[in-house]
Amino acid sequence: VGSEMCIRDRLKEALEKMNYNQTELAQYLGTSQFTISAWARGDRDTTVRLLLALEDLTGMTFRELFGECEGRR
Repeated sequence: VGSEMCIRDRLKEALEKMNYNQTELAQYLGTSQFTISAWARGDRDTTVRLLLALEDLTGMTFRELFGECEGRR
């Protein structure tokens, strides 16, 4: 559960900084809100194309958003 909480918290923080919600992020990335929600829960992997778009939008790297949470490497 620890890594999922970390991912959820980091994604939520990034969305708040950008003043976006999950639905708006999904629209920007051309995906569904369900997909964004699944990322936040750690239930779904993503594509490189979407990761690169997310990095561009947030200014955060993949590792900053999803990596190394509570000992997960």
